[in-house]
Amino acid sequence: MNTKDGKAKVRKRRRGAGEGSIVQRKDGRWQASIQIGYNPVTGKPKRKYFYGATRKEVQQKLAEIAPKVQAGTYREPENIKVAEWLTTWLNVYMKPSLRPTTWESYRYQVEGHIIPALGHLRLPQLQTAHIQRLYNDKLKGGRLDGKPGGLSPKSVKYIHTVIHSALEQARKEGMITINPAGAVKLPKQEQPEIKYLTVAEAAIFLATAKDSKHFAAYFLALNTGMRRGEILGLRWRDLDLAAGQLTINQGLVRVTGKGLIFQEPKTALSKRVINLAPPVVQVLKEHKKKQAEYRLMAGGAYDEKGLDLVFANELGEPICPRAFTRVFERLIKKAGLDVTFHGLRHTFATLALESGVDVKTIQETLGHHSSAFTMDVYSRVTAKMKREAADKVGDLLASLLEQ
Repeated sequence: MNTKDGKAKVRKRRRGAGEGSIVQRKDGRWQASIQIGYNPVTGKPKRKYFYGATRKEVQQKLAEIAPKVQAGTYREPENIKVAEWLTTWLNVYMKPSLRPTTWESYRYQVEGHIIPALGHLRLPQLQTAHIQRLYNDKLKGGRLDGKPGGLSPKSVKYIHTVIHSALEQARKEGMITINPAGAVKLPKQEQPEIKYLTVAEAAIFLATAKDSKHFAAYFLALNTGMRRGEILGLRWRDLDLAAGQLTINQGLVRVTGKGLIFQEPKTALSKRVINLAPPVVQVLKEHKKKQAEYRLMAGGAYDEKGLDLVFANELGEPICPRAFTRVFERLIKKAGLDVTFHGLRHTFATLALESGVDVKTIQETLGHHSSAFTMDVYSRVTAKMKREAADKVGDLLASLLEQ
């Protein structure tokens, strides 16, 4: 098309939904905008604006929004409820990157604790005071199992971890300007008392459990500090009885909707080699003989899936962790003791420390991420050891004065 002076007229193309523009304002700031639809009343295009100090800053914000607009999934933050965002964050952002058990624990916090209290609010409405009240209420009486009392400070901090992470993602996407969870006051978390067995109590427990079908597993736990899932996921190919060693390569866990599954260790430090004392090797050899008897009795039905488990039921299948723990609890009660199965892990660490084993070795055996963490967990034990060491040195020097 030509104008009166003969020059061609350039027609400006209207931008469609999902197409953005970036300009620099007179004040030096950069502005990005994108059409997100049409005003339902006037029918005019509706645009979303972003501002930043640099072109790159607004370009990144635009790049995050554009695919959602083009796919028709974008919604204005002021219309998104907290419940909707948490569900999206869980399934879209976290599910692909988390281990099944970790994702399940996040889901439990979101659906059990957070959404019932905050889910009805619109995302921009959510304030620090709302979150603070949630934490305060949970400390007073927020258990979901029906038992009286509130959650521990550790449990409340875990809820905070989930909320803060979800809101931080919303902030990065420009859905909220600040993370309201960043200003809450978290409860003081005291180091819980570690319950473990003394040498005498360990002897009582082993005598009580001697005829139990899980005796070898208990004996292994006391001698290595292995976790329940690590023990129930152990395979014979992970063991080298001749060398007196085992390798942690997988663990058995229960995941809602999937049942019992095997998963790799959470960190590189959790995938570790553990040395076995001769008595432990002997107990495992005896256990293997008993397992061979089960194999003969079951015939071809034994271990059809080729799981090769060290600790299995009469058909070579995984042992339910809850059932395994219930047997342990009955034995502990029969022995007149008070400790959880995880307490056997604490027992190993405590007895090792008291026997003079260096902290680095204990840390690597337990699969802790650092020696400092091990020292922190067992601070009361090490404090007692320091006191005993001071007393011994004091007695020694006092005896020199008497000479």
